[in-house]
Amino acid sequence: MTIGGIAMADSTLSLVWDSTRLRLLVEIGRQRSVSAAARAIGISQPTASEHLRTLEGAAGQRLVERDSRGSRLTEAGRVLALHAAQALATLQAGEEELRRLAGLEAGTIRLGASTTPGVYLLPDTLGCFRRDHPNVTVEVEIGSSGHVVERLLEGHVQLALVGELEVDDRVRLEPFLSDELVGVARPGALPIADGKVRPAALAGQTLLVRERRSSSRLVTEGPLAAAGVRPGAVWELDSSEAIKRAAREGLGIAFLSRYAVAEEVARGELVSFRLAGRPPIERNLYVARLARRPLTPSEQGFVATLTRCCAKSEEFAASCVA
Repeated sequence: MTIGGIAMADSTLSLVWDSTRLRLLVEIGRQRSVSAAARAIGISQPTASEHLRTLEGAAGQRLVERDSRGSRLTEAGRVLALHAAQALATLQAGEEELRRLAGLEAGTIRLGASTTPGVYLLPDTLGCFRRDHPNVTVEVEIGSSGHVVERLLEGHVQLALVGELEVDDRVRLEPFLSDELVGVARPGALPIADGKVRPAALAGQTLLVRERRSSSRLVTEGPLAAAGVRPGAVWELDSSEAIKRAAREGLGIAFLSRYAVAEEVARGELVSFRLAGRPPIERNLYVARLARRPLTPSEQGFVATLTRCCAKSEEFAASCVA
């Protein structure tokens, strides 16, 4: 049988999947090249092409398209690559469980993190984790919450540390730490009384914000609008560090995680404040993972270490930001 120019094999996908073909499809999505994907998994390009023909025959449609820039997955290919990545992750979890039963612990955790947990919480956690689990490697990439969840869905990372955001039922969010987003400004720039500023006093101020996919920006926009805060201008900067530097220079005000600003507040470089007459702006920080994939033993150890180490950061931040 032929459908869409693809010769249908008698077998279905469930009969032709193996770990090599799973890895090949995932790597084509990452590398945008069949030859590069073949090299990444240690097979020849002709062998990779034969595997693709087998998969496309079983699927009954094209999985890879070639263009001037290389090869890319079709919509059907992206769907299968997502499930392939999940299957490979499940197999890895099984391998780790076997190693645990044998009294061994080794492996790699690929971790994504948004700015607040990635920059201000993760370094201490990784230090603790390395001491307790010296044979486990952790690879980290940092981006906005929205970006690292995309990386999770694509199979590039196994866990993601993120702030509040909308996800679908493919992703499971488990809170590990509470957070508060506080206002910060250069000392003397605002009339602050008992750690609070009237919303009207912020009129005309330049509001310094992260990109739109940032959890901190998503969480603060609603409460600021509800309080009637009308900034004179909004400057979008690409990192919390850039925002803090701009605030220290008196270029505007910002609302950032208390973990991000605790050290600057403690040194007197910034002052923190809440909005008078309004509740604190709060959120949770979450460990995100694929809903159908269980945590490996090493990932369970990492989450336990994260929860333990972050309790110290919470105590320090609370002492600095009243």
